[in-house]
Amino acid sequence: MKRMRRSAVGLVVLGALLSGCAASAADIQPMAADALSAARSADLGIDLHEAGRTFPTTADVVLEDMAGQLGDVIAQLEETQTADDAAERDRTRTLSAARDAIDAIHTALRGDDAAAQRALTPAIEVLQDVAGER
Repeated sequence: MKRMRRSAVGLVVLGALLSGCAASAADIQPMAADALSAARSADLGIDLHEAGRTFPTTADVVLEDMAGQLGDVIAQLEETQTADDAAERDRTRTLSAARDAIDAIHTALRGDDAAAQRALTPAIEVLQDVAGER
């Protein structure tokens, strides 16, 4: 009986390892959407700051928060194993775009809003593509 239990447990563990442990492209999409949301919010914060419609400290808080959210997505993606080449391509593209968005946010925090938006635009376009919004 004990031997049969071990075999059953082994089969359950093996089944779990073989199924569902790796992310598909569809599993990457929500993470890309989260990154896209943060990047768009940062873009809006930069727009408002440039237009003088918000206090600089408020804009900075928004940008820092969005950089933190992008960092969370990056951490999640770095721990994600992919199931196939398409999922790996989407994971890699999302990681790169999220990192570019963080760099753009840091550029804005240093006071160069125009350069930040130039850098943020292509990152947003990639995230839109991966998130299925294009």
